[in-house]
Amino acid sequence: MKNVVKKISNSVAMLSVAAIFFGGCSKDDNTSPLVSGGFDGRVTASNVDFGGESTQFVNYVMAADEAGFSGSTFHGTYINDDDVQVKNGGFTMTLPTSGLSSYLEDVTSFFDYFMAAGDKGKIKVSNPNARVMDIDFIGFYYDAEDEVVYVSGIFSYATSDKRTQCMFVYADSDVNITGSANVTVSLKQGWNRVYLSDKLTTKAPDGMKWYFEYFK
Repeated sequence: MKNVVKKISNSVAMLSVAAIFFGGCSKDDNTSPLVSGGFDGRVTASNVDFGGESTQFVNYVMAADEAGFSGSTFHGTYINDDDVQVKNGGFTMTLPTSGLSSYLEDVTSFFDYFMAAGDKGKIKVSNPNARVMDIDFIGFYYDAEDEVVYVSGIFSYATSDKRTQCMFVYADSDVNITGSANVTVSLKQGWNRVYLSDKLTTKAPDGMKWYFEYFK
């Protein structure tokens, strides 16, 4: 795997969509049927919206755990291997399902993080022993002539207004997370898509699209 030796910008302090919090949760009982978020781990980002910017500075993509910046230094643990196809700024990769145990965290703590202060500790978890993680997709530019890798930016899968974003979450066992009408999450063992807005759900909304934002 290529080593990152330079970053483009330190303007983003936190990359994960985990920086988006609930504005509050309904107190109504949850009566909505749960929809599984499970999928086979194959991720294809096509027709990516670059906001009018060129795609030429993205020729390599990595899935990263705990991606972010510390001062001027980019950090993150890259969990995918080099079997990534990049074309016109988009990409296709298959996320791994083994070797992830050291990245996993307690499922209750993970999802409680997204709750508003007054609702923390009130979610219901069907399998408290489950452990989970989420990842970000980071775009790079590999300059073969100079043998250096530049961190270009981050991909997101979101609605056009950016109010709903998709988290790609791995779970080591099946687990449901509920608590109110705003929390309807059903994870299968393996990779899952979880949609975060004023709700947290595994039911896919309409109008999702891939975006790329350069670090500036």
